[in-house]
Amino acid sequence: MCLLRFIIALILVAFMNGSIFSQHNQENIDYIHQKEIELTNDSTYWDNAFVFYTGFNRVNLYNWAAGGLNFMELHGLADIWLDYRHNKFHWNNFIGLSLGVIKSSYGNEGLWLKNDDRIELTSKFSKRTPHLWDYSFLINFRTQFIKGYYSEYDLENKSYMDNFLSPIYPIIGFGFDYHLNNRLTAYVSPITAKSTIVLDDSLKKVGVFGLIPADSGFRTEAGFYTNILFTHDSLFSLKNLSFMADLTLFNNYLPNKKSVNNVVTKNYSFTVDVTLELLATYKISDFFSLTFSGYLIYDDDIKIPRYEKDGITPIFLSRPEGQLDPITNDRHYFFDYFDPEAYNHNTQYVINYTDDGYIDYEGYKIIKTGPALQFMEYWMLGISFTF
Repeated sequence: MCLLRFIIALILVAFMNGSIFSQHNQENIDYIHQKEIELTNDSTYWDNAFVFYTGFNRVNLYNWAAGGLNFMELHGLADIWLDYRHNKFHWNNFIGLSLGVIKSSYGNEGLWLKNDDRIELTSKFSKRTPHLWDYSFLINFRTQFIKGYYSEYDLENKSYMDNFLSPIYPIIGFGFDYHLNNRLTAYVSPITAKSTIVLDDSLKKVGVFGLIPADSGFRTEAGFYTNILFTHDSLFSLKNLSFMADLTLFNNYLPNKKSVNNVVTKNYSFTVDVTLELLATYKISDFFSLTFSGYLIYDDDIKIPRYEKDGITPIFLSRPEGQLDPITNDRHYFFDYFDPEAYNHNTQYVINYTDDGYIDYEGYKIIKTGPALQFMEYWMLGISFTF
């Protein structure tokens, strides 16, 4: 906890120093001057922006001697900003939506799988001050539109990994909103509640996203939260190149619950949950643009199937050296969660590694799972609208 407090203190000092030093910057002098004008008159200010991108890719092969796969992808992304100011009241909103689906096959029987799915809403209420910082109350909500699957096999067997509103990640916090300059803002909240909610009964039963299997489907954390937002409408002095980076950090003060072999334990974790959204757009014309979208996530509570460096070969959970399964004569752990008789495996040797393993359909061995750095990148050449 001492290390955590030291890190938090460093961040706060850095922000305070940044605010003090940046007051000598002409941009910040102009910002404070404009803010003082808005605080003393009775005018209402609205600043709104809407950006929409969409793209489509398709490859169809007919009697193609060189071989290959049929391929089709649809992708859409929308970012909406709504900003309202009146005297000492400031209400800032952001809505981020993205959905992408893909189908690939040798014939015409391929199945659609999603490769991007996000609903994110942020609303921040602030009491303005004649300085570079405001007192703020923040609400953030993140979930997804549709079911997700690891593979076509999982899709055919309706074994999904997430669903609409399962999970939901709501965040509520009180803190300070710093305007370090016209492009960089930082929200710091030492008192923040973050929850994980799973409404889908099937997902609640097995326990996902840090939840205890067959529990209520609700988990709450309390901790330190910060959000840093950087935007630029002409990056590297290129008038048509816009850029946004949105970094969020959260550290939980409370002990984490974990279930291993149906035994619930509690432990403190000093890991930091990280989300980073990157969005860069180069406008080729009024309606066409090249867009890069990147999303990075690290959450110690999200267990991900682990594979060898080739990305194909699973890493299986194994018994200690010298211990073999008495039926299969194999060192690997096997999973008999759904129907032991169907797998021809004696229920005497069932091991509930639901918190550590993901079912592999080939042999039903348990694939090792654990937290890992997640990153999604997407390049899209397509239609864009900006309002």
